[in-house]
Amino acid sequence: MSFRGIIIVLSLFVLGVAFSGFAAYSETVVHPKEEVTIDGKKLAAQNCASCHGKDLTGSVGPNLHERGALLTEETIAQVIHDGVNGKMPPMGGGGLKSDKEVEAVAKYIASLSEAK
Repeated sequence: MSFRGIIIVLSLFVLGVAFSGFAAYSETVVHPKEEVTIDGKKLAAQNCASCHGKDLTGSVGPNLHERGALLTEETIAQVIHDGVNGKMPPMGGGGLKSDKEVEAVAKYIASLSEAK
C-alpha cells in the first residue's frame, strides 16, 4: 500500500471515530433517558412560604392546607399561573418558570389536605 493509501485509510478511521462519538452524544442530548422530576414541595417552600407561612398554614396569604382541600389541582394551578385579583402575583411571584413547575406545586398543595 502506498503512503497516500495509508493516509486515506487513517483519515477515514479518524472520521469514523469522530462521527460515532458525535452520534452517541447527540442521542443523549436529543433523547434523554430519564424524565426530570420536579419537586413541588421544594418549589412551594421557595415561592409560597413568604406569603403563606413557613408551613403554608397562612400568614399574609391564606392557609394552603385549607385551599388544597377546597380546590382541584387544576384550579390551584390556574390560581398560581394567573394570580388572584392583585392579591397574589401570577406564577407564584415570578419564581416558577414553567407550567410543569406550576403543576408540581399545585399537586403538592392539593396533597396537603390529604396529609392531615
